[in-house]
Amino acid sequence: MYQLIIFLLGFLAVFSALFFTKKKKEWRSKILKIMTVSFCTLMFVRFFLSDAFILVINGAWEGGEYIKTTDYLQLVLRWGFYTNCAVLPMAVFTDSRFFKNLAGYFSLPFSILSAVFFNDYMAYFLSPGGRGYDIAPSLRYIEFILELVLAIAIPVILHVSEKHVFAVKDKTEWKNFLFGIPAVIVTMMPTYAPQAILGYGVRTPGKLSTYHLVWLAVAFVLVMALYYLFRFRSYKDRYNLCLFLTLVLFFHYNSLYLMGVTLKRLPFQLCNIAAYFYMIAIIFKLEKMFHFCFLANVVGTLFAMVAPDFSAGNYSFWNAHFIWEHTLVLFIPALAMGLRIFPRVTRKSLKYYFVGFTAYFLFAFIVGTVINGYSDVTGERVNYFFMFDLNMAFDYFPFLKFTEDTHYVFGRFEVYPLIVLIVYAGFSLLNCLFYLGVKFFYKLEDDHLALRGSGIDLYEKITKKQSRRPKQFID
Repeated sequence: MYQLIIFLLGFLAVFSALFFTKKKKEWRSKILKIMTVSFCTLMFVRFFLSDAFILVINGAWEGGEYIKTTDYLQLVLRWGFYTNCAVLPMAVFTDSRFFKNLAGYFSLPFSILSAVFFNDYMAYFLSPGGRGYDIAPSLRYIEFILELVLAIAIPVILHVSEKHVFAVKDKTEWKNFLFGIPAVIVTMMPTYAPQAILGYGVRTPGKLSTYHLVWLAVAFVLVMALYYLFRFRSYKDRYNLCLFLTLVLFFHYNSLYLMGVTLKRLPFQLCNIAAYFYMIAIIFKLEKMFHFCFLANVVGTLFAMVAPDFSAGNYSFWNAHFIWEHTLVLFIPALAMGLRIFPRVTRKSLKYYFVGFTAYFLFAFIVGTVINGYSDVTGERVNYFFMFDLNMAFDYFPFLKFTEDTHYVFGRFEVYPLIVLIVYAGFSLLNCLFYLGVKFFYKLEDDHLALRGSGIDLYEKITKKQSRRPKQFID
């Protein structure tokens, strides 16, 4: 019955959008954008709602009992449907044939299949085993029905309105589509996928373990590969890559609320807040804001990647979330700056960094002090920048133990001013050193481009042929 409702509502949405706007195409474009934003909003809300699928683990020990639950069909459906989160806004808001093809020929079939298997989804949404908010079953049905209706209607309206069809005879279109699909599938991996496929794992990965080193090596290879693949592409292609990754990060970060909303999980860590700052800066092309993000977040993320806070279970939800979040938080600013989406950082960029970081640091210090002051009431503590858990700070920096001797207590609030000042000064110093390193990288890039151009000129002079290799960046 529900499947019939979804397809009927989808047909009505498509018919209404096309029929009532046939004489005013600009209205159709606005309606399409409103529908896309509405779909993304519903998906954002879904992360806060109860979903027992996060507990589908292919092998785990729980309370001394071995539990093996698998549901590969549901995982594949969810994985395919989840691609809509980034693919639909890219298809609607950008002029990209690749994402339009992806929306119509990949994401749409998964949306239709998800509607067919509607009851399988709802069994997990209504199960008491989830960690998010429980809402009335009727509201949960309505929420998911609206998701499916929009996910089906948007690509159909888009393709019909723009008369978009796959260019079957275009080899480049086939190449982009066939090579791009695996990349999008991997990039849009749900956080719970590794434990649902590989199993939970019983170990807590150690720092500089094989698990850790493989992650660092893969991240380095991938970011360099993306840079070399896109560095001579058009601005549109380079911008679309960064925008797509930004959307992926935004939805990936917020997926942590599937495990429940707590004070500790609010986006107040520097790497967490990047999911919001990156999207604002890239969508609205805010140079000053992104220069702050570039300097502050790359340094903070590199530190988190070198000294990771892994949880128990190699392929657990939390480890997958930690790894993918920090990988994206590194990739986006590195690629946005390396691919020239924003101008190069200058000394003024350091001013933007100090203004932005000082404001953020004061905010984190005040919020952290307040939350920890009421930890006896909430049962939660936070540890922004190691300012509030001195034992953890001393594990990394034992030479700072002297700072614990200077502290002040104001009622239920406790402050260690020395470590606060040292963290602020130390992190700012690292960012200044990073800025100098970036300036050195600029020189290497310029020298490499000049050397490349000389090599191409020599080739053309000797062979009397026009080289296919581009000599200059396209801006």
